[in-house]
Amino acid sequence: MNKNIQKQIEELGSTNDKIRLEALQATLKLTESKVDWVYEVWDILLEKLDHENSYQRSIGIMLLCNLAKSDTENRLAALLDRLLVHTRDEKFITSRQCIQNIWKVATANKSNRGKVWKHLEKRFVECISEKHSNLLRRDILQSMLAAYTAEKDEMLLARAQTLLAKEQEPKYRKQYEALFKSI
Repeated sequence: MNKNIQKQIEELGSTNDKIRLEALQATLKLTESKVDWVYEVWDILLEKLDHENSYQRSIGIMLLCNLAKSDTENRLAALLDRLLVHTRDEKFITSRQCIQNIWKVATANKSNRGKVWKHLEKRFVECISEKHSNLLRRDILQSMLAAYTAEKDEMLLARAQTLLAKEQEPKYRKQYEALFKSI
């Protein structure tokens, strides 16, 4: 790992919002493609999952999900529960960020798919009693559709359509249907 990347990883822990955000944006961009330094930062990112600060948890979640494509050893399989628990994080935005990114783990390795999709389907049903459940449901469907777009897996599209059919509120159902028109 070069010194620039190492510096960005260190700056992810900064208490200065500007420095931390710039480091996050740069690291997310780098991890859009496969990288060979995934395991050099692995433990640092794992520690962030349990951090008391929700920003740090979000950073860990987003980067681990982005790095899933680089995880040739599929270490994420053993950590999936640690990631999925954040779909119910105490901070709403962290929950959303986990839901919005978890599809990357499912598409990176076929062995992770079943667990991720089953969890999201369960979460879709259970979140109805939560505040802003419409946003969580939208994120779940968007995540599934992002995976569908990446893989063209018709079974996944059918699973997402089954969830859509469970929406009873016409206003939200119409919003969710619009997501399907964009694929």
